Amino acid sequence: MATFRELTTLDGQTWHLPDGWTQGRGAWGGLLVGTAVRAATEFDVRAGEESSPRTVREVSIDMLGPVPAGDVPVRVTALRQGSGTSAWRVEFLGETDVLASASVVLGQPRATDVDAQRDARLTMPESPPWRDVALVPLGPPMAPVFTQHLEFRPLSGFPYQGQGSDVLSWVRFPDGEACDAALALGMVDALWPAVLTTFTEVRPVATLTFAASLLVDPSTLDPDAPLLHHGRLVAVRDGYATETRELWTPDGRLAVLNTQVMAIIR
Repeated sequence: MATFRELTTLDGQTWHLPDGWTQGRGAWGGLLVGTAVRAATEFDVRAGEESSPRTVREVSIDMLGPVPAGDVPVRVTALRQGSGTSAWRVEFLGETDVLASASVVLGQPRATDVDAQRDARLTMPESPPWRDVALVPLGPPMAPVFTQHLEFRPLSGFPYQGQGSDVLSWVRFPDGEACDAALALGMVDALWPAVLTTFTEVRPVATLTFAASLLVDPSTLDPDAPLLHHGRLVAVRDGYATETRELWTPDGRLAVLNTQVMAIIR
């Protein structure tokens, strides 16, 4: 099986999206995010003059339409290249319009003497050690096609139970691939939307906007250990759901913080 790095690496200005990594009619959002992050990172390295590459700090993406499997044209544009930070736009193109548009911000380390996770309200949820949680195979027809490539150890917040509970699950890629920014930021999109826990029947949902911050050095993440996903529904209004997602390391560090806005299609 191809690694996440291979799946998210451009061939020139083309992204080869294979079958088996889709969600509904288009690419799994996590793979889309990972590809945008990797493209921006690689272009930034080529354009930069620093001895050490800049680190991904933030990614936001508007998912305007499904990105189908096959060869997808990609356009990468520099928005800004400053002395400490740079910003790139990565667009996934359809035949006549833009299917997804991402903004990726990278930056050099700055004042590290103030490093802290200040918000005490964001604490790691209680969970048994991941090895004590049963592995649950997922895949079609009960789950999107891409889920067959990941390992899930779910704890709470199951779809279509009508309870509206938080989604909690350990998740990882099973091949022990070294973690980088693209993989960590893509992984936050692996679990089902928290709004599905409020439904009692199947209803289609699609992500419109995705914004995530990478809060740890991904090279410090154990490639053999999963991350704890915590998804929370914030609000639903006029058929649009807003939720937050967090990824936590087994030793209690907040690795990724994500907000998504989703459309409840019907």
